[in-house]
Amino acid sequence: MSALAKDSAPLAEPKQAAAEVIAGRPGPTARRWLGPTALVVFILFAIDTFLVVQNDVLPFDIPIARFIQELNWGPIVYPMELINASAGIWQVLIGAVAIVALFILERRAGWLMLIGSISSLIDNLIKLVISRQRPPADLVHILSPTTGFSFPSGHAVFFTWMAFMIAVSIAPKIRPVFRPILWTLVVVVIVLTCIARVWAGAHWPSDVIGGVLLGIGWSAFVLWLPERWLPSPSFRWFRGRARATSS
Repeated sequence: MSALAKDSAPLAEPKQAAAEVIAGRPGPTARRWLGPTALVVFILFAIDTFLVVQNDVLPFDIPIARFIQELNWGPIVYPMELINASAGIWQVLIGAVAIVALFILERRAGWLMLIGSISSLIDNLIKLVISRQRPPADLVHILSPTTGFSFPSGHAVFFTWMAFMIAVSIAPKIRPVFRPILWTLVVVVIVLTCIARVWAGAHWPSDVIGGVLLGIGWSAFVLWLPERWLPSPSFRWFRGRARATSS
């Protein structure tokens, strides 16, 4: 093997792993990276959680929140308002419709969405445990008064896992040339959600960071999981498992 080939070998595997995820078909190479990736992201989420527990407001929370609120966002405020309006029962309905639609499209895609939705349940449990109060009106401008606790941002968790899982689910169904556009839309949705929640005064930046980390970490875990314990989430696979158990 030439020296050039040896130098490029360590870079080839992560590129191949990324290509498999972008194509919506994570194979053995991708799974070798998805597990460690999920672990690293969860560790980052744990660090963010620890800092939030130790500090009512992190040093960067107020400056970033005020900067976002002072910017003139122009027509971007319209999608941000829609994102902010999709709370509570609306998120449940959106998630349920997406799960059912993808089950109809492909059973594997439906299972990915269903397992991915567990992250929103985890988000609500963490909220109750941390019980962080939302930004007060004396520190930021409250555009959209919201009840409940602040950390992590439920919108950030929801739109992260949903956008990620939808992209992975439909990527195999579209032409490769359009997949970069699909994943660009995923990034735009996630970033816009984070900005919208801070812009509305409903969350601190550390809240949305925690939400995105939880959503990404859980999504990576879900993509790592099916090939190990749900290798083919179809009725045929379940029948095979039932016969194996009864024999």
